[in-house]
Amino acid sequence: MVYTHVYLAVELMYVPSIIAILMLYKSLHVIVAELNAHLKTRFQLSENKAILGTILNEEGAVPEENKNKIVCTLVNLEQDTNIPYNPIYRRQGDKLLQEQVPLNFNLDVLFTALFGNYDEALKFLSATIYFFQGKSLFDHQNSKGLPPQVPQLSMEVIKLSYHEAHSLWTAIGAKYMPSVLFKIRMLSYQEGIAQEVPVITEPEDNVRPNY
Repeated sequence: MVYTHVYLAVELMYVPSIIAILMLYKSLHVIVAELNAHLKTRFQLSENKAILGTILNEEGAVPEENKNKIVCTLVNLEQDTNIPYNPIYRRQGDKLLQEQVPLNFNLDVLFTALFGNYDEALKFLSATIYFFQGKSLFDHQNSKGLPPQVPQLSMEVIKLSYHEAHSLWTAIGAKYMPSVLFKIRMLSYQEGIAQEVPVITEPEDNVRPNY
């Protein structure tokens, strides 16, 4: 397994709608906001300790706003091809329309503890893991702000071998820092575009051929 560090919009070039980008943006912000609420309550804090962003800036340094924070970074966007192809049809008057099949994606998201104090880094990383262990499913019943097109998001820890972790951090361009990698399933993109398809009708029994 080899991961490539990407910025938020890089892998979205083949998703034709701005709505898709907003869905991704809003979904990750909901997760980070709820993590912040948990950390504030647990450690009696007034400031946010989790942010959405890249670990390093373009100069290869840790941005000032990332210091002493849990940084949530999208490191991979993977299309889920295990779902069977089931075309969606609907009628509009006397026309039969076929809707585009949704594109389903899984997100690999890295939560990194960028703290100067190692003890603090482990403390906040442990609290982050504890939070997602207790809440691994985000839906419209337990999470406000999820886009209406996203029915739910489920999270699971990705277990990395030493070599996989080394490949990941090499791609990021940074030395290893206390972190945990989660897979978020599943983000579904669907354009509201339908294509008309021909309607096949059965021949009438009472119609006789002319000889």
